[in-house]
Amino acid sequence: MRADKKIKTAPAVRSKKLSPTEQRNPRSIKLDKMSTVASVQLMLSEEAKVTRALSARSALIAKAVNVVARAFQNGGRLFYFGAGTSGRLGVLDASECPPTFRTAPEMVQGIIAGGDVALRRSVEGAEDDAAAGAREVRLQRVGRNDVVVGIAASGTTPFVWGALAEAKKRDATAILICFNPHLKIPPMLRPKIIIAPDLGPEVLTGSTRLKCGTATKLILNMLTTLAMVRVGKVMSNLMVDVLPGNAKLRDRAMRIVCDLTRDSYAEAKAALETNGWVIRKAVARRGRK
Repeated sequence: MRADKKIKTAPAVRSKKLSPTEQRNPRSIKLDKMSTVASVQLMLSEEAKVTRALSARSALIAKAVNVVARAFQNGGRLFYFGAGTSGRLGVLDASECPPTFRTAPEMVQGIIAGGDVALRRSVEGAEDDAAAGAREVRLQRVGRNDVVVGIAASGTTPFVWGALAEAKKRDATAILICFNPHLKIPPMLRPKIIIAPDLGPEVLTGSTRLKCGTATKLILNMLTTLAMVRVGKVMSNLMVDVLPGNAKLRDRAMRIVCDLTRDSYAEAKAALETNGWVIRKAVARRGRK
């Protein structure tokens, strides 16, 4: 039997009881009868629970940030694996790294079940294919210096677990982001870090693009942004490696040089033009004051 077939038929990760992501929210039982204003207020009050839940997991999130930063320092990469909204958010976060931090596209990658077509429309059954997740890990030649983050709101997505299982086989660091604290994970599959806050049920039962989507976006924001800070991609709170590919970003680059050197706007522009719009070179040449 082929290795990927073994992964596909391996015992699945289970939830010891119904995941909060699938439970009905008692506060929204009459959602279809509520006024628009009341339903907006309800959704906002539910979303407010997200930051509180993540704050309670801040130490774990910080641990994950440090793991990612060490991987980058050792020449490793960060991979996000997910299906549906989880996969799309991984691709979104990864795609923002090259323009924001001037990183190679390979450094942070988002891989979604069903491939790029799944970014725009649902690919039926893609999330149920554990073998596909494992194949993607092999295709990317994931190794011991890399970090693989599996994102699955309910925590049981086979595509994600196929990727995490293969990553562990290759001695990569495996991290799970989910919103089900009731998982039963076989020891051989257990990731190094599990971030699993309980956000409670969604306003619309099972619609994990809501609170779970918000929480996922916040966690991924922290993983990449703070890891990039740790590896020196930021001075003060300024994105000194930004790739100024349009007028707005060129203006930002000039203001960053002004902030770091106290030069005039015109002087900053001249320094950037002389140095190929590389902020670090412009700042070093002008002298940081």
